[in-house]
Amino acid sequence: MPKNAEKKALKEIKRLKTIPPASPEYSYIRTFLDWMLDIPWSKKTRDKLDIPDAKKILDEDHYDLDKVKEHILDYLAVKKLKGKARGTILCFIGPPGTGKTSLGQSIARSLNRKFIRMSIGGIRDEAEIRGHRRTYVGAMPGRIISGMA
Repeated sequence: MPKNAEKKALKEIKRLKTIPPASPEYSYIRTFLDWMLDIPWSKKTRDKLDIPDAKKILDEDHYDLDKVKEHILDYLAVKKLKGKARGTILCFIGPPGTGKTSLGQSIARSLNRKFIRMSIGGIRDEAEIRGHRRTYVGAMPGRIISGMA
C-alpha cells in the first residue's frame, strides 16, 4: 500500500477506535477500510511496449481497421517514448459489434495486462463510475475500483 493510502487508513483506524460500533459512522469507516484492503496494492505489472508484437497481435485479432490500429500503435509508441509520464486516454465509440471491446482486449494482451470489461452504457450518474462520497448512506466505490478489487 502506498504511504499516502497507508496514512489515510491508519487515520481511519484511529477514528474507528473512538466510535461506538452501533454508530452509522462506524459502518461507513469499516466499509471504507474493507475496500482499501481489497485493492491489490502490491500487485504490479510492467507494460510490455513491444510495438512490432502489438502490431502482430492487433493484425491477428482484427481484420482491416487499419486507421484504428495505426492510431493504437502511435499511442503505444508515444507511451514507450514518454516513459512514466501520463499519457492520453484511448476512447472507443461506436455502435455495438464494431470491435471496441475486442480492441481493448488486444491492447491489454499486447501490454501483458489484465483486461476488465466494464459496460457503462446507459449510466446517468457519475457516481456509478467514480463511486459515492463516503458520507452518502450505502456509499460504495465505483466500477473502476470494484473492477480492481
